[in-house]
Formats: sequence, structure tokens, C-alpha cells
Amino acid sequence: MTKKKRKRLLIGIVLVALSLPSITPMLMEIAYKIEMGIRYDIDELNSHRTDYAGAPDDANYYGNIIRASHITTGEPYFNAWDNLVHPSDIRLTVNGETVETLNNYPVQLLRFGELAVEGLDRYNGAITYWTVEDKFTDKDFFAITIAQNGYDMRFHRDGEVMPGYVDIEDREFKLIKIAKDGAVSEELFTFNNKSKLQTQLITEDFIGPINHYLRPGYLYPSLLSLVSPLLYPWLTTIAGVGLILFNFPYRGMKRRNTARN
Repeated sequence: MTKKKRKRLLIGIVLVALSLPSITPMLMEIAYKIEMGIRYDIDELNSHRTDYAGAPDDANYYGNIIRASHITTGEPYFNAWDNLVHPSDIRLTVNGETVETLNNYPVQLLRFGELAVEGLDRYNGAITYWTVEDKFTDKDFFAITIAQNGYDMRFHRDGEVMPGYVDIEDREFKLIKIAKDGAVSEELFTFNNKSKLQTQLITEDFIGPINHYLRPGYLYPSLLSLVSPLLYPWLTTIAGVGLILFNFPYRGMKRRNTARN
């Protein structure tokens, strides 16, 4: 093995070693998304919009009627987006039976002063409806995802801390599942302790995409990758692997194995 080849091989090993901490979670995230796309058909009803109307607050899932309703309980105030909201008790029912009561959640009744807010949009993302089809099994279900904290952010001015803000890593959720036969079950999870499927049932926030292995919003785990995410870790990994492959002492190892035999 020549001195130049040894040097190039060493450079390749160093480049791969430096890239591994960043490239590994990215590759895991890509594999995770491919896995979810192959196994599940997940539909967020909240994304079905007509003009200013969001998802309806009632749904029919194989004859099971899911409904959200509310009763205002306090004085209105302005939320983080300067929208007037009313503290309310929200009731979720399945086939007329109450499965969850949410106390003092902000409900927006009007938009732009006079335009009525419809459907789940009134709940400002605190409640989301989903249908989940598992292509590998017959365990399909209707999902209600509920934000248990971080949903009540108040209006603030520049330079002020937003009252009620909770880092997404500290947010907690409840998942209510309704099976085709009407059976109801629930799961509690947090952003930092969630399954792959639960990750899919968190609506993207203003911080960007929700990930399973990467931090929210595709934030990379190093300052260097923030400066040049294409150069590092992708090109450094490719360059490192290329240098290793083209400069690895295959012949030397082959001669050594032959001599041993």
C-alpha cells in the first residue's frame, strides 16, 4: 500500500467518523418515513379544508358518530396569534357517550371580526381527527389526538416571553382510538416518549415538520451542519466512503490470507 493511498484512506476514515453523529439520525429518519408510508395509510381530517372551514367537529366512522362540542366558561382573551378566544369546556362523545371532557380550553368563535370559525378550527389545533389504516393487520381505527399542554398561548409583544408557551419537547398528548366496532381505548404519550405511529398523529406546528429521530423542524445536531447541511454530513460521508472504498488495501489483505493458508 503506497503512502498516498494510506493517507487518502485515513482521510476517508476521518470524514466518515466525523459525519456519523449527524448522518445516522438522518438515515434513520428516512428509513422511518419509508416504513410508515409502506405500512400505514394515515389521513388527517383537519387538513381537508374548504375556504375558511376546517374539519367538521363531527365524523362518522363505520357508523360510529364522533362529535366535539363546547360550552364557554370564562371571559375571552387574545391568544398568541392575536385572535379572540373563549375559555370553554370541550366535550368529546362517541355514539352519544362522553369519552373526554377538556376544561378551560381556548375556543375561537370568530375570525376577522365577523367570520364564524367552523369545525375543529375552533379548537386551534388542540384537537385533531385522523383515520389510520394498518395495511399489515386489520387494526384500523379512528384517532382523536388531544394536546394536554402547550395549547393555551397568550398574546405578547416583541421582546416579551409568550405566556403559556411550552417547548414542543415538553408537550404531552392523549390519543383516543375508536375501533370499527365502536370500542374506545386511550393512550398517553409525550413528545419525547412516543411510538413511531404516535409521531405521525402529531400535527406539524409552526416550528416545522415533526420528526421521530431528528429534532422538530429538521434541526441538525451540530452547528456545522446548520451552516452547510449539504456539505456536512452528506457530501463528507459520500467522500469518506469513496476514499475508503478506492484506497482500502484489498490486495494486501488477499496476499496476507493466502500466506496464512
